[in-house]
Amino acid sequence: MGFKINHEDASNGFELIAQGDYEVTVINYETKKANSGNNCITVDYEIRSDVPQNHQGQKILYDNFTITDNAMWRLQSIAKAAGFPHGMEFKSYKEWADTLLNKNLVITVGHREWNGNKYPEVKGFKESQIEAPNTKFEITEDDIPF
Repeated sequence: MGFKINHEDASNGFELIAQGDYEVTVINYETKKANSGNNCITVDYEIRSDVPQNHQGQKILYDNFTITDNAMWRLQSIAKAAGFPHGMEFKSYKEWADTLLNKNLVITVGHREWNGNKYPEVKGFKESQIEAPNTKFEITEDDIPF
């Protein structure tokens, strides 16, 4: 079966994520060295599709957490928003990032400009007000057809 190219149906990709609060899931991280030479953890988020909100499924990438005394407040803020208990200890920043993976939280998105383009930028963190989707289900004897 053939089809015809229609430029009016072409998309330039996702639209810029509007400023505001979004329920997200932490989907990825990478540890690296920042340009400053400090250790850095770069975190990626996906706007949750199981929550009624704009931009569902879009990703917000490259949120940098630089490992310095002056920047620790960001690590503490996202950890609190992700529900880490007060006093929880980690042996390494990688262990912290592993624990953050797949956590749900709310991020506040702003915009930053770079090379004449606007990009979403994470400005803050809050605790999610929505339960994670229940992916567990039980099968009872009544569900089995034999």
